[in-house]
Amino acid sequence: MIRVYQQKTLDLFDFVKDVVKDSFSLVAQDQGHITLPESSYNPLRQQYDAAAILHDIAAKKDAEYKLCLVNVDIYAQNMNFIFGLANPIRKTAVVSTYRLNGDNIRERISKEIVHEIGHLLGLGHCVNDKCIMHFSNTVKDTDEKNRTFCQECRRQIE
Repeated sequence: MIRVYQQKTLDLFDFVKDVVKDSFSLVAQDQGHITLPESSYNPLRQQYDAAAILHDIAAKKDAEYKLCLVNVDIYAQNMNFIFGLANPIRKTAVVSTYRLNGDNIRERISKEIVHEIGHLLGLGHCVNDKCIMHFSNTVKDTDEKNRTFCQECRRQIE
């Protein structure tokens, strides 16, 4: 089971539930809306620290996998921005819809969700640029990836 949290301005649970079921045969449970911790906002960057968001979500006391969707610009240390971040040890991931706009926003969100859950299941980044686990440096990279794992990554999680 994966517990899904969303920022108040998002209403994507049914979509996320279908992505999780279709890609992993896991059940998603709606945990409702969250408010981002004030400490996660970095006014110098005008962005939110994804690690601080993960820390806040991971602190929720359940042992299940957790996925948080936000619609703010997020970053990680030494990165200008990121689409998502996962902490497999804490079984928690965050995906931002902020930079995924466009006609195929749902496909992009879907790919980022699958990518971050892949990390939760122990996968690292893949060298195959068509694999869902390939690192996306741009939205174009996300668009060019397949929606699925390459054979090598699939073998590692089955």
